[in-house]
Amino acid sequence: MIKVPELKGPRAMMRRGFVARIAAGAALLVPSVALLSTSGFEGVRPTELVEASAVDPMAEQWGARVMEQKRQSLIVELASAFDVPVNLAEQIHDVALEAEIEPDLAFGLVAAESSFRPAAVSPVGAIGLTQVMPSTARDVEPGTSRTELFDTETNLRIGFSYLRRLLDKYQGDTELALTAYNRGPGTVDRVLKSGGDPDNGYADKVLTGESERHVALMNRKFGRR
Repeated sequence: MIKVPELKGPRAMMRRGFVARIAAGAALLVPSVALLSTSGFEGVRPTELVEASAVDPMAEQWGARVMEQKRQSLIVELASAFDVPVNLAEQIHDVALEAEIEPDLAFGLVAAESSFRPAAVSPVGAIGLTQVMPSTARDVEPGTSRTELFDTETNLRIGFSYLRRLLDKYQGDTELALTAYNRGPGTVDRVLKSGGDPDNGYADKVLTGESERHVALMNRKFGRR
């Protein structure tokens, strides 16, 4: 809980207003809590943050600016870690969050599937950044054409939505969901039903690539080799 000393006069009012801005800014960062540091706000209850916002009408605007700065900083870091243009990193980041996919996982998926090439087409007909099959795309979003899958935002939205569906199907088991993304859930289910292990190394490829890039980013960030 953020405590404001019981002071009197204009100085006390100014300090309370400053604390209110900080608390309300933290409240607006809650949707990105998995990605953004909220150090310094541990123990602050949501009701206190809402009350702080009500105390200072400018707190919402201040918090929105802080959140956008944090978002832009993370996008630049991801672009650097995966060696992709910032505008593409921004699209992947934003679409992943809309689909409730962790951005690091989303970047690892795109790296493994297409090496970030929007026009990639596999020998079996999978298309674009997330290598979606047209039949899968139509299942996720009925009416989607093959041509539309070459559109970056459309491809990312459908690919990440499909991964989200698989994560839900396999109760949050990321490795199983990734394996199903690569092999197909029907194949994975048959192997599981027969008592086998459907792992084909694909999940490791996605997750290892994600981890290696994260380590490389941290090394660059802190000047390590």
